[in-house]
Amino acid sequence: MHCKSSYKKMKRFALYIIILYIGVLLTGCRDTLVPPEEVPQPRAEAERTVIIYMAADNTLTTAVKLDTMEMVRGKNLVPENVNFIIYLDDKTHMPAIYELSARKGMQLWKQYDEEMCSTDSLTMFKVLHGIEHFFPARHYGIVFWSHATGWTPRRKTFGKDETLGSGGGVSEMEITVLRDILAQLPKTDYLFFDACFMQCIEVAYELKDVTSWMVGSPAEIPGSGAPYDKIIDALCKSDVRGIVEGYDSGYPGVYGIYSYPGVLLSLIDCSQLESFAQLTGQLITPLYMERNEQSTDGFQPYCSYSYLNRYTYYFDMRTTMCRLLSAEDYATWMESFDRVVPLRTLSSTKTWLAQLCNQPIIWDPECYGGVSMFVPLKKYDSYGWNADFQKTSWYTAAGWAQTGW
Repeated sequence: MHCKSSYKKMKRFALYIIILYIGVLLTGCRDTLVPPEEVPQPRAEAERTVIIYMAADNTLTTAVKLDTMEMVRGKNLVPENVNFIIYLDDKTHMPAIYELSARKGMQLWKQYDEEMCSTDSLTMFKVLHGIEHFFPARHYGIVFWSHATGWTPRRKTFGKDETLGSGGGVSEMEITVLRDILAQLPKTDYLFFDACFMQCIEVAYELKDVTSWMVGSPAEIPGSGAPYDKIIDALCKSDVRGIVEGYDSGYPGVYGIYSYPGVLLSLIDCSQLESFAQLTGQLITPLYMERNEQSTDGFQPYCSYSYLNRYTYYFDMRTTMCRLLSAEDYATWMESFDRVVPLRTLSSTKTWLAQLCNQPIIWDPECYGGVSMFVPLKKYDSYGWNADFQKTSWYTAAGWAQTGW
């Protein structure tokens, strides 16, 4: 009996090890050991899984509490057939995954037992893949929440993780890397960037094959970000117009101890981008052949200050094309632009909170487009921005490669 009992114990132990090993493979992390009966199992397929990816191990840690409280306030808007999952990595706790539901509120689903870099490509892939494995759905939507600077390389293009500490530097993710990660996952209904500068044509074109819609801002956004209690319903329904309109309804507004004047937002239909790039190239190429340089007078700037100098490198796309093109060509281009950007909002103040723009105001509201673009200039050569621009897919698709820039 004693030997048989020991044998059974050994079998149970071996089974435990096998289950644990499978769990580690599926989740891609080293979690606190749990008994076999607590190893999570994939849920039944839902209608939609919404993922909030909060890379907050940076100066935005203080904004986490406000946004998660808003999510909890809006919990009753999460339907039974929707998984609402939050990955959170900030400075105060180890990374964790939470589930938000109408019945239970915001509950811890998974606690990691070690620090992780949330802008590392392997980390992001494992987290997103793990969530999609355990919370399968017919449709997916992802919110990327962090610092960002759009397409510009060698800066916080998307995300900023200070896991390594002030002495060890920070980790940031370039858009092409983000594209490659998302290309290995199911195509999303939308990508919503609750992060600065991400609504630029260069980013949208890079991500056009991994999502149907992009929601975001061409400029800086307040640290408080989206009013999540106002957009949870839209997130759960993949109502991309509702995301934009709900976000916009929160500004101007007071969040915590801060008052914010406004936020700029737009919606991009990624299915329209290929034909749009071709048309834009046909109209722009003759103006910039042989590295010809056009005056940027009258272009709407979104960022006229960088860590290197005070040269503008984000311009409103619609305002720029309005200044560059003849009236006839502009009218033709606008027909296409309206299909690509069917919605753009401008707060009543026509301003936005900005630390990186000297004059954060929309000069010409009639030509406001809500999407930015890069315009090469000779003075950018010494800073490498023109060379960086050549690496984007938009550079080739929109005809810039033919101009010599």
